[in-house]
Amino acid sequence: MGMPKSQFKVYGETRSYAVRGISGLNAIRHFCPSCGSLLFGTPEAVPHAVIICVGTLDEPSVFQPQAVMFKRDRHAWDLTAGALPEFEMMPPAANERG
Repeated sequence: MGMPKSQFKVYGETRSYAVRGISGLNAIRHFCPSCGSLLFGTPEAVPHAVIICVGTLDEPSVFQPQAVMFKRDRHAWDLTAGALPEFEMMPPAANERG
């Protein structure tokens, strides 16, 4: 789940690890220093965004999806329920917002 970095706050300690993303820039993965659970990511390709691992939320059902990104990477059995807009990669408008 993506959201503007300006609306995101972290309370507590995290550790991070950088991997090269498909853009050629780093994708920084932030995780719990105690158990190692992946919490969120801060991709250098979209510096104004935070990508949250929805499974870490207390109430993930509160958030409703608005679009599907990186459709090209999903498996044949991974189908979207409903009529969400779908993008093969990151939509250009998402890259340009700040």
